[in-house]
Amino acid sequence: MSAIIKKKSYHLFGRLLLGGGAVGLLCVIGYGCKDATVVLEALPRDWQSEEAKAIAIQFSDRAEEYGLRFTPVNGQSRGHLSILESLGTGVGVIDFDADGDLDVFFPGGGDFAIDPLRPVGVACELFRNDGKGHFVPVGNQAAVNPCDFFSHGANSGDFNSDGFSDVLVTGYNGLALLHNMGDGTFRHVDPKVHGLLENGWSTSAAWGDFNTDGMLDLYVVRYVDWSFDNHPPCLLQGNRDICPPGEFEPRDDSMYLSNGAGRFIESSERLGLRGGGKGLGVVVTDLDLDGDTDIYVANDTTANFLYRNLTNESFEECGLIAGVAFGEDGESEGSMGTDAGDFNLDGMPDLWVSNFENQSFALYQNVRDCHFEHVSSVLGVTAVGAVYVGFGTMFVDVDLDGAEDLFATNGHVMLHPRDSALLQCPLLFHNRAGRRMVNVANSAGAYFTTGHMGRGAAVGDFDGDADADVIVSHTNEPVALLINETQAQSQPLSIRLIGISSNRDAIGATAILTTTRRTLLRQVKGGGSYLSTSTRELVWGLLSDEEPMSLSLHWPGGKRIELPWNLKSGRVTIRETSQGEALDIVDAPKCY
Repeated sequence: MSAIIKKKSYHLFGRLLLGGGAVGLLCVIGYGCKDATVVLEALPRDWQSEEAKAIAIQFSDRAEEYGLRFTPVNGQSRGHLSILESLGTGVGVIDFDADGDLDVFFPGGGDFAIDPLRPVGVACELFRNDGKGHFVPVGNQAAVNPCDFFSHGANSGDFNSDGFSDVLVTGYNGLALLHNMGDGTFRHVDPKVHGLLENGWSTSAAWGDFNTDGMLDLYVVRYVDWSFDNHPPCLLQGNRDICPPGEFEPRDDSMYLSNGAGRFIESSERLGLRGGGKGLGVVVTDLDLDGDTDIYVANDTTANFLYRNLTNESFEECGLIAGVAFGEDGESEGSMGTDAGDFNLDGMPDLWVSNFENQSFALYQNVRDCHFEHVSSVLGVTAVGAVYVGFGTMFVDVDLDGAEDLFATNGHVMLHPRDSALLQCPLLFHNRAGRRMVNVANSAGAYFTTGHMGRGAAVGDFDGDADADVIVSHTNEPVALLINETQAQSQPLSIRLIGISSNRDAIGATAILTTTRRTLLRQVKGGGSYLSTSTRELVWGLLSDEEPMSLSLHWPGGKRIELPWNLKSGRVTIRETSQGEALDIVDAPKCY
């Protein structure tokens, strides 16, 4: 969320200027540039609408039909107008019963109690996918409650490597670690006993093995120092409204390293993390392809962080040098959601950030050695206008053509917006072979033409037909289950990686499929989107005249395996051996 009144800050960067139909110089001195200036042709102003009409991408909201009935709340009716009410909740995709069908965990959000006046939690919910097109609420049966603090995020990960995914719930002055017992129930683990500090306001989080010891560590993003003792009145257009983050001081993020015995050690200072971020989103993956796991944090009105993992014992914050700390004009933005993916099919992971109104959503192209260029204007992202307040977002190949598209859910945080609507339509950028992004939302189904107060979003195959569906969490509105009804370009190849010497979830792994036409990179990521966790299955869609040739697997820690590969479609699970030098194909290929 961006401040109501944007203050100009002194910076050392020039501005990126692109005329409609002119040639733009996409390089700012000191802003992740190379020796040579990069020149890209700007797009004509009228290309977007005609191409959008030709793409038959379709989604249908089937939440009610599938039994996914849940409404996160924020206590807005109490009239406190607190910044706490603006964040909303996320979505946790998890196969908690290990039956192969994706289940869904929802934080409940919160409300406000009196005597004394304080935020309180609302019950979370877990829905089990019965594999027959229906979700069954099992939260009470599975013992996921109480969610007794104002909850935001849901982050699944197998922290103890027992084969069952656990859940971390983040929120205001609370963390809840739910240990999956493997019998359909969870046990609430005392965070303090396990070394997790509950103090402060936690938003997003990401599991990842940051020291490559085979155990999942944890990065927790924290926001600001709001409380009812620090609750100033703020006015917008003559009305009292929610205060922007500029009225508050930041809380420092936390890095917890696992000791391998179920406890975590707070290691932020030792590992070189910096404070002052006002963080809302985080994604962890191997951004520089050197075998260890890096961290990117989306901060609200302060510079975004890029932590490059140097030696598994320390991180270098290099967001400024890498070109991903600020927007096109060299100023910090109101960043909420983030993800990583290879949009231009060059074999290097790029970064994507959803931002506040009057700012472009940021698409950062990885050009070399973890240096990035801001290419939103050139790729057509900026053409949709600056009226959106973006939150949950992710790379997802919705039509299975091999090029990952972009989804973003939107919704304002102020009750009396000055420049845009309170309820906002989502965005769906179709990736045109890495050369431009076309917003096809208006033709993608009824849900995309209706305003929402969107917050969390996650992707997974919820109906078992192999393509990517999307779940969206709204504030004070029922969640949406967007079933993908697109006539796909192909049947996909889906691979699940299981680590043995690496962390069991294989977070930080990279898989590169080389075909007769392209090289397609996919990564197992921690975090991503906003307050949410998506499926970690890797999916490739190949064209009709395209054949696979080889698969290169890069496990966390740097072990690499090259495999001849001729399977074009199907679902496969690949398990690492203890030596990391060979593989076990756990499941026989399942053709769709």
